[in-house]
Amino acid sequence: MSHIIVVSGIDSSGKSTQIKNIEKYFRSLGIRYKVVWSRGGYTSWFQWIKNTVRKVNPSSLPPPGLSEEREQVFRNTKIQRLWLSAAILDLIRLYSITLRFYRLIGYNIVCDRYLWDTFIDFKMNFPHIEFEKWLLWKLLVMLAPKPDISILFTISPEESMRRSKLKNEPFSESMERRKKRYTFYMELVNEDKWQYVINGERTIEEIWHDVREILMKDEN
Repeated sequence: MSHIIVVSGIDSSGKSTQIKNIEKYFRSLGIRYKVVWSRGGYTSWFQWIKNTVRKVNPSSLPPPGLSEEREQVFRNTKIQRLWLSAAILDLIRLYSITLRFYRLIGYNIVCDRYLWDTFIDFKMNFPHIEFEKWLLWKLLVMLAPKPDISILFTISPEESMRRSKLKNEPFSESMERRKKRYTFYMELVNEDKWQYVINGERTIEEIWHDVREILMKDEN
């Protein structure tokens, strides 16, 4: 039986490292798997649509990346709502159709970020829009498959910033935003949005030991 495994956390919390360990683990057991990265508004399909629009009408969208032009465009509430609606529809496509298809043909699915990571992204980027009350968002929550395993790696905003500087990330968030994002994650932890909450400030080996135990328990 195939499973959906969700790995969540703030930037530099160790998601990518542990997902690579999960991949090695599955390969060692001959288990078929797919790794699916998802971030509302930034999936491969959504990026393709934006790139196509830019080619057809270059002035209709700002160039990718952080810029004053982009900030100016996204100050328009109508643009914000349109962007959010398109991003949610795209996630409905990804979660309710693509993930279910992979599962149907026997793949274990490892999700690098999932529904509640995107919820936090939207709350961070569009604080004045109550999208969670939209019918479209409620439909996404209803249609998204419930993960068989959901793991959140927690690290402090300070540790997140330290690791990001070591990696020299090009679009690093400010400490203020990291603290706000961390607060959102902790609020959702209190709402039991993840089955397992793992301290991501320990060694990679210690964290992998816990993750492997979770995988092995699920197999049994």
